[in-house]
Amino acid sequence: MTNLLDSLGLDISVTEAGIGVAKRPDLAILNFKKPVHIVGLFTKNKVVASPVRCCKENLKVHKQPRKIAIVVNSGCANSCTGQQGDETCINVVKHLAGKLKLEFEQVFPFSTGEILKQLPENKMIRGINRALESSYQNFDDFAESIMTTDTVRKIVSQNLQINGKLYTVLGVAKGSGMISPNMATMLAYVFTDIPIELDDFKELHREVCNNTFNSITVDGEMSTNDSFIGVCSVSEESEEKSETISKSNNNWSIICKSYEKVCNELAAKIVEDGEGATRVVELKVDQAFSFLDADRVARGVANSPLVKTAIFAADPNLGRILSAIGACAISRFDESKISVRINDYVVIQNGLLVKGYDEKVARQHMATKKIDLLISLGVGSASRKLMFCDLSYDYVKINAEYRT
Repeated sequence: MTNLLDSLGLDISVTEAGIGVAKRPDLAILNFKKPVHIVGLFTKNKVVASPVRCCKENLKVHKQPRKIAIVVNSGCANSCTGQQGDETCINVVKHLAGKLKLEFEQVFPFSTGEILKQLPENKMIRGINRALESSYQNFDDFAESIMTTDTVRKIVSQNLQINGKLYTVLGVAKGSGMISPNMATMLAYVFTDIPIELDDFKELHREVCNNTFNSITVDGEMSTNDSFIGVCSVSEESEEKSETISKSNNNWSIICKSYEKVCNELAAKIVEDGEGATRVVELKVDQAFSFLDADRVARGVANSPLVKTAIFAADPNLGRILSAIGACAISRFDESKISVRINDYVVIQNGLLVKGYDEKVARQHMATKKIDLLISLGVGSASRKLMFCDLSYDYVKINAEYRT
C-alpha cells in the first residue's frame, strides 16, 4: 500500500473530548497540509444539521485545490439546535482554522449522534487543543472515533497501478441505525492519492454514491447529518510525468472500479452492522417497466417491517412480500406475472406458489445468514439492486435504550 498519509500530507489527531461514549475517542481532526480536491454529498432530509449547512457553504467556495481540515465529533449531531447550534459550529470551525492557520472556508465540520442535543462548545474547543498536541494517529483510530451505535470499525482500502505507479483508495465510514437510501444515515470518507480532475471527481463521487450508499437500507429512516466526502490528491508540477487524470484517461475504468469497490464494501459493512441485524439480504428487482418502478418496489420490500421480521424468523411468509410489492405506487403492475426466488429456490411463479413448493426447503434458504432475493415483475426490462437486513428484537432494544 502506498503511504496515503504522506501522499495527502495528512495528519490525523484523535482524542476523548467527553461528548460521546465514555472512555472512547469521540473527536478527530484530519489536517491536509498539501492542497487537495474535496467533494461532498449530503442528506436529503429537509431537517439539516448545522455542520451540514456549514460544509455545503464551504464547498461552494471554488478555491480548489486547497489545503483543508476536517473535524468530526460523535455523540452529538448538533441538529435541530437553532441559532446556538449554528454559532457553536461556526466557533468550532473558527477555532480550528486559527490553530491551523487556515481560512474559515478551508475547515469542514461533521457531527453524528443524538439530535436536539446542543454540542458542548467548550468541550469541542478543549478537545481540539488536546488532539492537536499529538497528530500521529492512523485511519483505524479515525474510524473508531466516529462510531456511535456501531459495533465494529468500518475501513476498506484498495490498491491499483496506473502507468506503473501504485495508488491507494481508502474509505472510512460509520453507520448502523437510521439507514435508508438517499442517502444512508452515515458519515463516509474516501481518500485517494490519485490526482483526479475536479469535475470528473465530482461525477465519479456522485455515480458511486448512487450505486452503493444510496442502495442500502437498515430501517428506512433518514438522518439529518448524512455526509459522503471524497478527497483526492492534485498533480504536483515538480514531479516528472505527473499529470491530472480525467475520464478520458485509458485507466479511468480502473479508477472507477476501485473507488466503487471501496464504497460498496463500506456500504455492505453498514448493513451487516445494522442495529440488531442477524441476516443480510441482497435484493434484486428486475423486469420492471422503469427504473423508478424497480426502485420503489425494492424500497417497499426492503423497508417493510413485516418482511424484515419474517426474515429475522427465517419464516417464508411469502404473502408479506407480495403484499409489500402491491402496496408500491408503480406505473405498470400485473400480479399474474410476478415471480420470486430465494437463493436458487423459486417459490412464486405467475403470482402463485410454484407447483411442488416445499416450505421446509424455503425455510432452509431463509435461515442462511446471507440471502439472495430476486423479484421479477414481468412487465419490462428495468432493474434495481438494494441491500438490507432483518428487523430483530435487538433493534427495538437498542433504540429503546439509546438515551437511557
